[in-house]
Amino acid sequence: MLSYVQTRRANAIALPLDTDVPENMEDTACTGVVVNPYDASLWASPYAFGAPLGLPVDGQCSGEFHYQRMPVPEMWLDIFQKLKANGFNTVSVYFFWSYHSPSRDVYDFETTGRNVQRMFDYAKEAGIWIIARAGPYINAETNGGGLALWGSDGSMGNLRTSDNAYYQAWLPWVLKMGEIIAKNEIMKGGTVIFNQIENELQETSYVATNTLVKYMEQLKAAFLLSGVTVPFSHNEKGMRSISWSTDYQNVGGAVNLYGLDSYPGGLSCTSVNSGFNVVRTYYQWFANYSYTQPNHFPEFEGGWFSPWGGTFYDDCASEHEPGFADVYYKNNIGQRTTIQNIYMTWGGTNWGHSAAPVVYTSYDYSAPLRETRQIQDKLYQTKLIGLFSRVSKDLLKTDMIGNGTGYAVSSTGIWTWEIRNPDTNTGFYTVQQAKTGSRTSVFFSVNLNTSAGNITVPNVNLNGRQSKIFVTDYNFGNHSLLYSTADVLTYGVFDVDVLVLYLMEGQTGQFALKSKSGNAKFTSEGASKISTAAGNNTITVSYTQGAGQTVLQLDGMLIYLLEQKAAWKFWAPPTTNSPDVKPDEQIFVLGPYLVRSASITNGVVHISGDNDNATTIEVYSGNPAIQTIDWNGIRLNAVKTSYGSVTAKIPGAADRTISLPPLENWRSADSLPEKAATYDDSKWAVCNKSITLSPVAPLTKPVLFSSDYGFYTGAKIYRGYFDGQSFTSVDITASGGLAFGWTAWLNGALVGGNVGNATLTTTSAVIKLPSASLKAKDNLLTVVVDYHGHDQTSTAKGVENPRGILGASLISSNGTSSSSAFKTWKIQGNAGGSADIDPARGPMNEGGLYGERLGWALPSFVPSTPQFDRSSPFVGIKTSGVQFYTTTFHLNIDSDLDVPLGIELGAPAGTVARVMIWVNGYQYGKYVPHIGPQTRFPVPPGVINNRGLNTVALSLWAMTDAGAKMDTVKLITYGQYQTNFKFNRDWSALQPGWDKSRLQYA
Repeated sequence: MLSYVQTRRANAIALPLDTDVPENMEDTACTGVVVNPYDASLWASPYAFGAPLGLPVDGQCSGEFHYQRMPVPEMWLDIFQKLKANGFNTVSVYFFWSYHSPSRDVYDFETTGRNVQRMFDYAKEAGIWIIARAGPYINAETNGGGLALWGSDGSMGNLRTSDNAYYQAWLPWVLKMGEIIAKNEIMKGGTVIFNQIENELQETSYVATNTLVKYMEQLKAAFLLSGVTVPFSHNEKGMRSISWSTDYQNVGGAVNLYGLDSYPGGLSCTSVNSGFNVVRTYYQWFANYSYTQPNHFPEFEGGWFSPWGGTFYDDCASEHEPGFADVYYKNNIGQRTTIQNIYMTWGGTNWGHSAAPVVYTSYDYSAPLRETRQIQDKLYQTKLIGLFSRVSKDLLKTDMIGNGTGYAVSSTGIWTWEIRNPDTNTGFYTVQQAKTGSRTSVFFSVNLNTSAGNITVPNVNLNGRQSKIFVTDYNFGNHSLLYSTADVLTYGVFDVDVLVLYLMEGQTGQFALKSKSGNAKFTSEGASKISTAAGNNTITVSYTQGAGQTVLQLDGMLIYLLEQKAAWKFWAPPTTNSPDVKPDEQIFVLGPYLVRSASITNGVVHISGDNDNATTIEVYSGNPAIQTIDWNGIRLNAVKTSYGSVTAKIPGAADRTISLPPLENWRSADSLPEKAATYDDSKWAVCNKSITLSPVAPLTKPVLFSSDYGFYTGAKIYRGYFDGQSFTSVDITASGGLAFGWTAWLNGALVGGNVGNATLTTTSAVIKLPSASLKAKDNLLTVVVDYHGHDQTSTAKGVENPRGILGASLISSNGTSSSSAFKTWKIQGNAGGSADIDPARGPMNEGGLYGERLGWALPSFVPSTPQFDRSSPFVGIKTSGVQFYTTTFHLNIDSDLDVPLGIELGAPAGTVARVMIWVNGYQYGKYVPHIGPQTRFPVPPGVINNRGLNTVALSLWAMTDAGAKMDTVKLITYGQYQTNFKFNRDWSALQPGWDKSRLQYA
């Protein structure tokens, strides 16, 4: 038997640590706690987190959410409500410096999706605490790791060090962002409970003068100067080092709350039986390195990101497995985890050019809440754990009693954790298969230590990838469980105490209630087979879980026995707006797809929620006066049950007709006039710099790095001029991020390029120059370079890795190479460069294609002849180039429906092209058919008008002279739900239209 028992001190037993974590791991939590960051005495005990100041203390789940990946503020509330309903009390939020600061000394915290205060207000409305992660560096698979893109020219110096150039760059951001955070702290009536000041910065030298230590001290001082008083935190990048803990070699830079990030799943999208090996050394790690602090996971796996050329999230069954939440999150509870943030909980979309090169448009992440805002089964399973921890306050103070294979069970094939509250003696036994990847159904007996002595319970079953938490001496309301081998979902204190348990169908459960009456008589409704026995002030209940639900009335209490999938549709909406929900501040609701809120007035229980299929709703409120259920404003006669709940039939949306129009009546125009010699580029920026601040040296002069000329995002277009017919080829090196591509034309004729590779961020080519295309004077080389984002600091120099052309030389017939043979280079990028001419959509929405610069994708743009013809993307173009297409369509979706929409794109096999799609001016998809994998692109309400006129535009960049066309461009639905959330609104403020000022960028 392998086991260990540990203290919390630094001399804990040193077992080998599990380091089997992906090298490129990034970003997660179950949370809720606050202390004064200046009073070290409050951290003397890991039990003291929050309590000394009388602040809310809770051990529930936090979910990672990035508002920048949802440009519609109203949808933030929708997401917050869904997370709250599914057991989360906290949301962890990164703040993308790049999104709020389009150029140096320019900041926007108010316009539409950049309105940070509105995000805080919605969190408070939903009853959610906020963990602020204000950077300046965040990673998050976002463009440049969140660093301001205006620093991509090298002007920020040595990134993530105490370098003064970097300090002067980030200081205004931290002071401004910190001021907003400070106003929203929990002590001031807000929602922020603590603030993470950097991201996975590994401390490698424990010397006070080390540049990283000084940098962390600078960050702490800046946030304090801005007025932030909540505790500071940081996240360790897996078990690679020990960074910034006050309990380990604190020479400076340490934070109040140490955290460990972990992504241990090892799952594969191509083999559902891979991975699933839990880490069982977290408790030891925390005991060794942060023993005076709560065990804290700032990021724990909620899914995993997918790269260019990888697997699309919709097709990755293993990442969506609900068993992941059941096994991994309960494993963490068994190791005394107090704060766990799940990364991602809702991933969202890398709309515009907000992605780092390691990911494509979707950032669904296989997260529990889908990119489309739909609930995955994994989220339902997470809810069962969240609601359990919400009412199980004894989890906040526990000792590790024992653990190991065969510990407290009859089988060495089972691993058990036993933790126990030293004050109440409540015990929690987490059991799972020793090999958690196993899909075998196993049976064993368990030996439980209770106040009535050791009790052995036989015939316990784990069905493959399943964990259970057995409780002993567990108090609920005025009652107490001596033990239970069925999982406790939650309990409520109503007119009677109501306990909710769950098992898989067919599994047996046993629990014993402490009872002075000894009356084992019961009544039940449902399919479960139940037997009871009385003895020694206990009533023992044994049962086999039937389908659906069984309700048991026994000894003055009510017990719901739920089959696990029925438990997924169990809800406990609070009657308080506080994130700290007590057992007597809930209403129990069963049946719907989602319950957002519940309240009672004048004998009516009002339920707000969403529903897919018509079903029966059941409400237990403890109020005998309830006569009516109001579901989303629909008054329904309530039928009372024998045990005091009320039921009614509620509508769904499955039978509602959703009509999506075909995308037709396209107008088309050339979007690469720049390859023609007649094009006027007199307003373009001249590439005339001979030096650069970039830490990467240019391969040739002049410097052609796009950021040096104020163009950061999107495709860049270069025009290089040279004289003479003696050149045989041109040597070009370009960079645009993984899977980017570039194409070159000589005097309007395609000469070559690179179509892109999912593993290369920079590519080179020596391109032959056909003699027939050369002129004696004024030859024009037009090069279009695609853009897949700036790098994070995990790649070389990070955001300072240059984009665009890195070097270009002409090669003559004698083999001589010369960059000076080019007379002039000019560059064009997104309209206005860093001027942020479209604040509603933000600084990363557009690139430098001609149609983008002129605003052809914007609402109210009217394509007119002769520039535009009637061609469509289904006809496409017959040669290389870039064609722009635009059309409009109307939607008339019923106002009481949520219908997540998207656009599906497809091209004939062998197509080598690059496609972007815009909806009402928002670039919401990059499709590269020859690399993949994404073909379906969700578009949220607010970007798309569910009721009204919409504009859709598409750019088609054919990279070879074979041309390119589309065979699929269509609207799709992902589901439909009856709701009272206002998805249909006037979204015009989010969708500013075209105006003639765009003409200046031609």
